[in-house]
Amino acid sequence: MTRAARFLLWLSVVSVAALSTGCDVTPYCLNCADGGLGTMDGTDPRDLGPLNIVDGNGLDSCVRTGVEVCDGMDNDCDGQIDNGLLPMEGQVCGTNEGPCQQGTFECVSGHLVCGGGAISPMSESCNMIDDDCDGVIDDGDPGGGAPCGNDVGDCVHGITVCSEGHLDCTGGVPMVDELCDGRDNDCDGNIDNGNPGGGAACGEGIGECALGTERCIGGDFVCLGAGVPSPERCDEIDNNCNGDIDETFDLATDVRNCGECDNACAPAHAIGRCIASMCGIAACRGGYVDINNDPEDGCEYECDFRGAETCNGIDDDCDMEIDEELVPPALCSQVGECLGTVAECEGDDGWACHYGPTVTTNSAGEIIPESDCNDLDNDCDGLADDSFVMKGSDCTNGMGLCTVHGLQVCNETNDGLRCDAPAPLPGSPEVCNGVDDDCDGTLDEDVAEDWVTITGAFGTREIYAYEASRPDATAMQPGAMSHRPCSLPGRVPWTNVRYPEALAACTAIGARLCTETEWEAACTTNASTPCVYAYGSMCTNYQPTSCNGNDLDSDPSLPLDQDELRVTGAMSSCYANWGGTNRIYDLSGNVKEWTQARTSGVNPLRGGAYNNPGLALQCTYDFTVADDAFLFANVGFRCCR
Repeated sequence: MTRAARFLLWLSVVSVAALSTGCDVTPYCLNCADGGLGTMDGTDPRDLGPLNIVDGNGLDSCVRTGVEVCDGMDNDCDGQIDNGLLPMEGQVCGTNEGPCQQGTFECVSGHLVCGGGAISPMSESCNMIDDDCDGVIDDGDPGGGAPCGNDVGDCVHGITVCSEGHLDCTGGVPMVDELCDGRDNDCDGNIDNGNPGGGAACGEGIGECALGTERCIGGDFVCLGAGVPSPERCDEIDNNCNGDIDETFDLATDVRNCGECDNACAPAHAIGRCIASMCGIAACRGGYVDINNDPEDGCEYECDFRGAETCNGIDDDCDMEIDEELVPPALCSQVGECLGTVAECEGDDGWACHYGPTVTTNSAGEIIPESDCNDLDNDCDGLADDSFVMKGSDCTNGMGLCTVHGLQVCNETNDGLRCDAPAPLPGSPEVCNGVDDDCDGTLDEDVAEDWVTITGAFGTREIYAYEASRPDATAMQPGAMSHRPCSLPGRVPWTNVRYPEALAACTAIGARLCTETEWEAACTTNASTPCVYAYGSMCTNYQPTSCNGNDLDSDPSLPLDQDELRVTGAMSSCYANWGGTNRIYDLSGNVKEWTQARTSGVNPLRGGAYNNPGLALQCTYDFTVADDAFLFANVGFRCCR
């Protein structure tokens, strides 16, 4: 048994002994379970204590292993705790620095404390005393660092600092005596309260101007209660407080005090005048005329003189006649059907233009937009029938290529327009070109295009003789229309097309994409020989220039490799020969072609393209399949049915 195992066994024995006998067993007392009696016969597990194992004497007596110290435990196993003279007990403790006083150590409740009259350090306070007994008075700025003062008005908070046993407020702005400056100097929340600096007498003290008292208002001194000078009046009082009475009045010429104070010269509807203390009329007020030059009745004739007579139902020149001898102004329109209209005076309604019956007007006689289409300028704006904005514009009769052009003209009832174009031209047979050739309103229906009949294990099928192109494609442009595909020679093929778009295009004409089996049969079958390539002849061996593949350069005289897309059927020798004129072009090269999906999203491509090597142009070569989102400049399709 290892030493560690023996020690663990001993600990368990001690614990069992303590529980079974109830004696005061401590970590310092060993083999005390049965009072020290017994034999070392190995039958009692308590005989396995560490001492028995070490010395082998077989004694069960208690063994003291500790010296009594102040810790609340029976270290010397005598049944008493912290008894006798303990280590450090009675030794001097503490300090005599400052107000502190040394004492001696005492054991209290298992802990050594400094007693015996000792005075211990305390937290430092700002009191000129070394409270913490470290030899420094008021160290650490006790009580300092707290906000002090206030921040009302002009005051600003400071910070407390311990200085010579007192906490001083520093760094702030303290209160001062209130001043008359529009500020709260004493920081009591009120501005200029108590009338600071006020109370002195103020004002002129002359005439009507009595003395007042200075009062602090709005940061400045205001004289309150003082008499204020007023404009001098004719009342025998010094109103303006300059020491003179009625000095600004001349009773001989003053219309307000003509001859005497408060004798106003104010003739009715007139401006009075005072000459030699006599009242007269200087001028009539607007709207009145003096007939008899008598200031007693003033300007007695009510007439607002405006000058020359005008058309307004008023006697402008005050000659007792209204709107006389007037020359009509040139305010009536002289354009179109308004030509020759002369303005007429209608009194207070002013001048009016009464236009003839061919001019369109409302109930107030105002010209309004014309409503008749009659080749006349009924609204006098210089344009005939301008309410009919489409008059004179191009119009057509018929549809598509049968369209005949004409112009919009007035109809027979003069309330609208009609197209004067003659009857439409006859149509022509429909061609797959994005044009309504037969003029029936529908594009590219029942068109004549090239299909080739093929046979195989699947039976009889028809396949496009040419790679599909858009209806509006040309030899130079791929076109943009997508309502159906076309199978015609000499056109840029329909490329950059996704599988679902190609499928929808074939479906639009009642066809579908070819199966891989149909496509391969169309490519490999020849009128005389099973083919590896879609060549008109010698179709079992690769011919670099028979079809448009990577080995065919657009200009062999130039360096490097030049590959380009060519129009449908451009390579006259690149066709699968199904006898006579039944030829299926470009199955090898030009563009790769979508065939029917193997499963959803797994869409095979066949035939090779203009930038693919010879191996990829073989009829049986399987390209990597693509998903429904794939499209590329060298990918097209053809239809089967």
